[in-house]
Amino acid sequence: MKVVVRRAAAAAVLVLALTGCEEQGKSPAAGSIVAPPAFGESRPAPAPSKLVWLDPTGLIYALPEESHVGEVFVGGDPFLAQGAESVKHCAKETGAACTGLLAVAGKDMEVRGNSDGTRVEFRLYAFETAEQAGTVLKSLAGKERKKSDERGDPTQPVTVASGADETDAFHDDATAEAFMRIGAVVAHAYTTETKPGALEHVAKVQVERVRTVAGKNAGY
Repeated sequence: MKVVVRRAAAAAVLVLALTGCEEQGKSPAAGSIVAPPAFGESRPAPAPSKLVWLDPTGLIYALPEESHVGEVFVGGDPFLAQGAESVKHCAKETGAACTGLLAVAGKDMEVRGNSDGTRVEFRLYAFETAEQAGTVLKSLAGKERKKSDERGDPTQPVTVASGADETDAFHDDATAEAFMRIGAVVAHAYTTETKPGALEHVAKVQVERVRTVAGKNAGY
């Protein structure tokens, strides 16, 4: 199932979720099949570690606002996928089995009026464990590098201080991408602005947003 949610609605749902997620339960066993919660229903975070972890409601709220990226950016509604639909989407995009996946969310932005063609895309993948997230991170980064190589546009590594637990980044002649793991969340930031400073900015914005929402959502 894929749900498209307007930001105002997501914010309202998050308030409800935050009031009910202070009590933490046991985390699901790794590799187990976890039924996705109804949208707006909070799920207790894994205990006892302070792992950065997001339920589907938190995941969509962790997508950056346009104003976080830059005043000239505009974007459409974010999307959220859960259950079998999210696993199918994740496998297609990352080339991994996506074991332990809870949900996928994303949002695209572009410069107002698309005056210079600059575009930014954010994708978030929430997992049960950091190990599951790390596996998908490596697969996703490898797949995107291969796609660029197949286009005849080899990638060049980029050093990005994103603030994530793991970061892999590169650029080619037309795009720049950062792949980050923040606890049990994988973040993928894509931009058509190839200057390293631009990529680092959007990467930091995404990581900070994930950490902020995870702290509220999980009661850390």
